[in-house]
Amino acid sequence: MQKLWLKDFELNINPAIAQAGQQLVSSGAVRALREVEKHFWVALVDDPDDEAREVEVIITPHKIKAFTCECWPPGRRLMCMHIAATLFKLRQFLEQKAEEKRARAEAQANAEPGRLTTQQILEEVSPEALFGFVRDYARRDRDFALALKTQFAATVDSSHNPFLLLLDAAMPRSLSAGTGSREADFRRLRKTLDELEQQLQTAGADHDYRRLFQISTAVLEKIAPFLGKTTESKRDQLLHYCREALTALTSLNPETLSPELREGIWDKVFSLVERRAAPPELDRPIVRFLSETATSDDRRFERLHNLFDQTPQPSPAVIVLLFLAAMSQRGLPGAAVRVLDDYAEQPALIRYCIVELYYLRHWAAATEAAEHFLSRNIFNTSERRELEDLLLLIAEKSDDKERLCRLLRERFLKTGHFDYYERLKTHAGDQFPAERERLLDDLKQRADAQKLAAILAAEGEREALSGLLVESTDLGFLQRYEDHFRGGDDRVFLQERYTALLSAHLEGHFGRPASAYVREALQPLLAKGDTQLVVDIVKALTAAFPERHTLPEELAELFPKNRRKPLLQG
Repeated sequence: MQKLWLKDFELNINPAIAQAGQQLVSSGAVRALREVEKHFWVALVDDPDDEAREVEVIITPHKIKAFTCECWPPGRRLMCMHIAATLFKLRQFLEQKAEEKRARAEAQANAEPGRLTTQQILEEVSPEALFGFVRDYARRDRDFALALKTQFAATVDSSHNPFLLLLDAAMPRSLSAGTGSREADFRRLRKTLDELEQQLQTAGADHDYRRLFQISTAVLEKIAPFLGKTTESKRDQLLHYCREALTALTSLNPETLSPELREGIWDKVFSLVERRAAPPELDRPIVRFLSETATSDDRRFERLHNLFDQTPQPSPAVIVLLFLAAMSQRGLPGAAVRVLDDYAEQPALIRYCIVELYYLRHWAAATEAAEHFLSRNIFNTSERRELEDLLLLIAEKSDDKERLCRLLRERFLKTGHFDYYERLKTHAGDQFPAERERLLDDLKQRADAQKLAAILAAEGEREALSGLLVESTDLGFLQRYEDHFRGGDDRVFLQERYTALLSAHLEGHFGRPASAYVREALQPLLAKGDTQLVVDIVKALTAAFPERHTLPEELAELFPKNRRKPLLQG
């Protein structure tokens, strides 16, 4: 959830939602607002078109940490009008309480003229004396000094970025320790970054792009290189600020910026790649921004090209990806194969580039590279499956029917999973009969009776299926598809196949174990209610093997004692 401040949250949500929330507050729809636990507020909001909704919000102390509403469907994350109304009402309530507290303090101060207040001191003290006190106190108290610098860094009139100096002062010597004063240093850094994040949002809302640029670049330059030196929990926290800074920087509309600022932003983001300063989690947004903004700018494209050419091999994966994305952006997706051929001994890098090209929507480049390197068998099983799935997604999203049908056909031939066959039927549309015949021909050439039978059974082609079953000597194969032949004249086919297969077994096996095998083979058929069919098979087998004394005994066990004689002699 996006971090929002209660004082100005409406600037960062859907304007329509904010307006609807204000209308609900104006109409008195928010009621029963109460703090059930510290920072945990609950309210009922009357919906003009529905029943009242219960809303829950967590405010600590002025930052919106979490919210939920009864109107939300599963998976929803964005704010609804009921939550917005509750937040407006809560802000009114807290502002009223603060005003009442201030009024009581003033009244008490007036009633007690001997009590000093901060307001009285600030009104009476000279600017020189106040300056001296702040300076001396900041020297003694690091927290106060850092808060002072954070609050007023933007007022420093300097050609250098003052926020870089601020973060230099806030950065602890080590972020790896987990206890003691170093933990306090990390909390101090977090507090500074929280304040800078709020200033970043304010700068964006005020269209103060220069300040936004300074804050964002300072965070990326100072925090991003430090991520590799931190523990996992601290790294995750600091990574958030880097993401926010990069998003704020790269989301600006170039048309609203001065040429100098446009170039400054591009240069700063490019330097993250050039200096290998960015964490892997930022690779994708960085590559997207640099490659897209270099599409029609020859100078920028030349810088990307030179970075790739001049980087000693093996090049870092992000530099390879950046070059491939830039080439694809310029209409040269085939470059992916030619470039990655030089990295054939690094399947992990090739896989990374293909996957990232997919997420960057360079689908032609990802497809050519994936098909080329899959054919070279350089990936392990899981990597191969991932890239094959990626090819299916690309073909489906790009509406490439021919490639999609080919891939689905190949996946069915390889795995036998019937889901691929059903998807082939759906996507092939009017062309499915031709696709089906092509698939059947492939299966026949491979003599893959199992997959061939699955298709024939699914399509209800009993005649072709029966021909396939006649060619098989596998009883389990027959049993898998016997339900297609249990009715009408097809029962004769089923009886003949069972008799033939069980007879073949008896011809090669003897004694009671052979007879028991026959009994166990017929038991599932009897359990399905095909008593007469089983009786006919039993009669045929006992007639064909009269010398097998154990055969009638074993087969008689299939039936209840009181029905054996009528059934077998009937």
